[in-house]
Amino acid sequence: MEDLGYIIFGCRSPLVVDYEESLARCGLPLNCSVNVGGTPRVLDHSKVVALQQLEAGKLTEAASGFITCAFSADRRRELVFLATEAGLRPARALIDPTAVIPSSLRVGSGTFINATAVIGGATFLGSHVLINRAASIGHHCFIGDYVSIAPGVTLASNVRIGEGVTIGAGAVVVPNIEIGAGAVIGAGSLIRKDVEAHSFWAGNPAISRELDRNLSALNTSGEE
Repeated sequence: MEDLGYIIFGCRSPLVVDYEESLARCGLPLNCSVNVGGTPRVLDHSKVVALQQLEAGKLTEAASGFITCAFSADRRRELVFLATEAGLRPARALIDPTAVIPSSLRVGSGTFINATAVIGGATFLGSHVLINRAASIGHHCFIGDYVSIAPGVTLASNVRIGEGVTIGAGAVVVPNIEIGAGAVIGAGSLIRKDVEAHSFWAGNPAISRELDRNLSALNTSGEE
């Protein structure tokens, strides 16, 4: 059956242009970008359709499915729910050809590995994970579903990241660290200790702080 291409689900995040560029570099077709609210920030506006306009019966027959576009883990969960309710299925992981990926990598559906990311051997990435530009992930790491890793993050070897964790730009995590589900790591932080679930750590070295839910990494209104 003809491959009808990837569906980018959610297109108000500026990240959507990276998705489009990666698809082009991979030589993969873009079926459409689904707008579920807000102003689309896409390169190709001719492919934008509203959620209400989806012809789900036809799209579910495509060889590729949907991939959500949002930095926030909570927003990606919302988009996955909406896409599934619309009768769509997650696509295989989208991996930019400039990323360095080992043959031993295991990766779930709907995950996006952006340009120039580097991932070590025997690492596992869950479903609907975002690995952003120039992130470096060591060998034997485990990264759960819906994790968001910002540009320039460095994870050393044998790091375990729970579901829904957000790691800000340029943060560094030393080897053999565990970060609990839902935790947030501030940009530029150095993590030298295990991090409790649903906590917020920031600084160099990082310490536990009060979590501000208005942080751009958590606030989905602008989808940064």
